[in-house]
Amino acid sequence: MTEINKGHNGNGGGLDGSGFHRSWFPVGLASDLDNGAVIGVDFLGTRVVAYRDGSGRAVVQSAWCPHLGADLALGQRVDGQIRCAYHHWRFDAAGNCVDIPTGDKIPPVATIFSYPAAEAWGLIWVFNGDTPLFGVPRIPGIEQDDLAFEARLRGIRQVPPWVSTSNGVDFQHLRSLHNLPTSAPEAIEVRDYAIEYRVEAMGYMQHGLITGTNVFAQHLRRRGMDAFMLFAGAPIDQHRSRGFNVVAVQKRVTAIRSGRSSMPSFGSCATLSTNWSPKTRRCASTTTGSRI
Repeated sequence: MTEINKGHNGNGGGLDGSGFHRSWFPVGLASDLDNGAVIGVDFLGTRVVAYRDGSGRAVVQSAWCPHLGADLALGQRVDGQIRCAYHHWRFDAAGNCVDIPTGDKIPPVATIFSYPAAEAWGLIWVFNGDTPLFGVPRIPGIEQDDLAFEARLRGIRQVPPWVSTSNGVDFQHLRSLHNLPTSAPEAIEVRDYAIEYRVEAMGYMQHGLITGTNVFAQHLRRRGMDAFMLFAGAPIDQHRSRGFNVVAVQKRVTAIRSGRSSMPSFGSCATLSTNWSPKTRRCASTTTGSRI
């Protein structure tokens, strides 16, 4: 869980100046790439460009054009490829230059780094390395397709992402600050790239999962109500990180007690099972507070 990668700009970025953790990091909301949008994100002490290729797959690459160093995020998406705004050099999803408008021979070194990328939980994820060491983070105990969820940008914090993630196993913090009736679990499962635990008490259950060094997800049950959430951060540089969170409820509610559903009260929709939209992953009801 502590493997370090110096990144693809040659600069160090860890707290000791040696690099950043090799983990899955969110670089933006999936909706940021709607309608052919191209975005630039400061990430790992450098900058990346993100867009969708011709098939709709998210692509995340180094933002610096190898020609004269222009920011590719200022360019355009053309035929599912990124075109530099400066001299219109164009690069495919693999990072290869495929077109120079002047007709010049394409230099073999005219490439940009393409990060392993994935889309899950309404976020665009990037792995810091050539090949992912483990799977994309998940919420424990349930599948993505069984949840109605919404991802949000939380903002920028003046700490590396692992600082916030460590709260997931700080049970005194969870009791004192968040007023959760939790206790230290009897056992914590520590795997190569994840930590998982489960705490149960009267009317309360917490199933927590830390993935990599920057993602904490959990399933909470309080007084018969289930809530699912994921918190993730991505380093901007050595001292700052960009945070995201995902809140979710189950699509279908089978347990109805005393005329009320067993869904949590944080803006959930009482009719998700009939008005759920698989395209937007949001409830289509017009009732006030119907979107998560």
